[in-house]
Amino acid sequence: MRPVPNQPWASRKHRPHQPQSRLPVELADQIHLVTQAVGYFADHFSEAIELESMAEALGVNGDWLDLCFDHCRGKTPFQSLQHLRLSRLFEGIAAQPQITLQRQVDRCGLASVMVANQSFEQLFGIGLAPFRRMCRRAARDRQMTSMGQPYPNRA
Repeated sequence: MRPVPNQPWASRKHRPHQPQSRLPVELADQIHLVTQAVGYFADHFSEAIELESMAEALGVNGDWLDLCFDHCRGKTPFQSLQHLRLSRLFEGIAAQPQITLQRQVDRCGLASVMVANQSFEQLFGIGLAPFRRMCRRAARDRQMTSMGQPYPNRA
């Protein structure tokens, strides 16, 4: 079966550094494992990431990685990755609201605008389109202010 692009379980097999040779039973070891995984997510969030392969590269199986994430963060690795991707989407739209939503979503490794919109709204309480409009207005206001013009009167 061919991997589906931009899905966390289907990817080129990126390998994080320093695989471990024993299961992280101590809390400090679990935190270190989760920190390694989150660092990997931050470096590769725009790519498809195969969580099971990443877990193996870290020296554990996927179930143990899930357990460590649950214990240390109260969520699964997939949820943590999605949260990171949505946060990067927020930052990307805020910084460059002129770029299309499709391109922004693709840059963050999310599956589709529709799915991203649902998740974005759940996390931030606003949909992608209204958030983008708000960011565009803010960018125009900043530009006008930097040119010495007063804010437009909005009723």
